[in-house]
Amino acid sequence: MKARDVMTAHPSVITPDETILRAAELMRDRHVGMLPVIDNLSDRRLLGVLTDRDIVVRCIAAGHTMRCAIRDHMSTRRLTTVHLDDEVETIAHKMRRDHIRRVPVVDHEDRVAGVVAVVDIATRLEPSDAMLVEGLERDASAVVEQYVARRSSGARVEFRVD
Repeated sequence: MKARDVMTAHPSVITPDETILRAAELMRDRHVGMLPVIDNLSDRRLLGVLTDRDIVVRCIAAGHTMRCAIRDHMSTRRLTTVHLDDEVETIAHKMRRDHIRRVPVVDHEDRVAGVVAVVDIATRLEPSDAMLVEGLERDASAVVEQYVARRSSGARVEFRVD
């Protein structure tokens, strides 16, 4: 099974000049936790992503306003992407490796074609593939548990926001 088979096609997207408030409204209204950030609506080339976590950690917790531009808070370094013809196993490997639950799907010109989330994989695989999804969830949960443990011990917590 390939990315094109499990992805959410035509995902909601946002541009760098739009506001954090607009992104939060889109996330709320569309029930998503990540928006691909694109250059413009006609070309749809991926520039970065904005997650609900980016909004909380990079904007709100840092004392910024919801009127900030997306470009000031989006993730751009070390973006993890998959291609339309990537196999689900490849997607799962990248998600586990980079501790992410959602990944943009791009075409051969880096235009956003869709998004794959752990739930997309979970709902489309055969019961015999349950271990794949369980591994994804376990790895993502382990990262959160490590963060909480370090934070509650009073240690300075540094983490990569993808």
